[in-house]
Amino acid sequence: MEHQKKRLPQMVKPLKTGELLVKEGLINHDDIKTVLSIQRKRQDSLGLNKPRLFGMILCDLNLVTPVDNYWVLHKYNKIKSVPSALVSKQMLSKEIVLNAQKESQELNVPFISHLLKNKLISSNSMQKLLFELFHIPFRSIRDFIFNKNMKKELFQVLDKHPSRKTGIIPMVLKDNTILFGITEPDNILFIQQLNDRFPQYRFKTVFIPYSRFLWFHKIIYGNNKNFTAPKEEPIDLSLLLSFRATVKNPETENGSLEILYNRYELLRHLIGNKRFYNRLNEFNEFIAQTHKKITNEYKCQSIEFSLRKADKSVRIIALPKK
Repeated sequence: MEHQKKRLPQMVKPLKTGELLVKEGLINHDDIKTVLSIQRKRQDSLGLNKPRLFGMILCDLNLVTPVDNYWVLHKYNKIKSVPSALVSKQMLSKEIVLNAQKESQELNVPFISHLLKNKLISSNSMQKLLFELFHIPFRSIRDFIFNKNMKKELFQVLDKHPSRKTGIIPMVLKDNTILFGITEPDNILFIQQLNDRFPQYRFKTVFIPYSRFLWFHKIIYGNNKNFTAPKEEPIDLSLLLSFRATVKNPETENGSLEILYNRYELLRHLIGNKRFYNRLNEFNEFIAQTHKKITNEYKCQSIEFSLRKADKSVRIIALPKK
């Protein structure tokens, strides 16, 4: 019997939010300590039973974006949905939530907008809930002023049909930042995908009612049969070139290395090279060898990797870090 017990596999505890974000290369272990300290101080000072969500504090500190936080939690099935939050917080009964979900699907209307339209929840309560869950504000945008001069640029980033299909609308372009209006949380995953297509931009999001989305859609796109797409501007690669990945152990930090590899291949592709999708193992081996060589030579623990454009090629820069 003892022998059988020893052969039983040990249960592996699921990774917490901070550990998942470290695994994906978005934060480091010192950031986890900082957030835990803030949570403890907030609980002690306010006498709260539950700490503020870990990812939301990271967003407050500008260590991650709400888009990145949602993407990681969704990837590992740790995201808390609006329906489940409404029930757990006793804002609505389970029966009302289930009926509202069914009706919104039948009407092809986002769940959040269906709740608001039927006055099952107030705008104020929904605004607080969405910000607590996703760190993304909710706005009616009634008094929103649209800059028509930005119309062509916004159209180029998101075409009429995918905008209508997804319930996402590009509303503001300021400097290199685009503000998107979204109508449901899963829209954030589509915004994340746009990062690969448009690395010259930063993306921010705001929840808007579906009725406002339809109104804004007509303003931006209207009847665009005679629309001529603007000439393509030179791509700003600064966001990719400013990326840094600090690696302490290449054998365990697979998430960070994969992010670095994806940015490496994207940068190569954007400057005119053929893009490859199957060289991750080769890339990881190169990083491991480089890491071993530099840590031995400089007697350091970590290496900071970054990317540099050199004519039509991309160089990987490795610097020792104590």
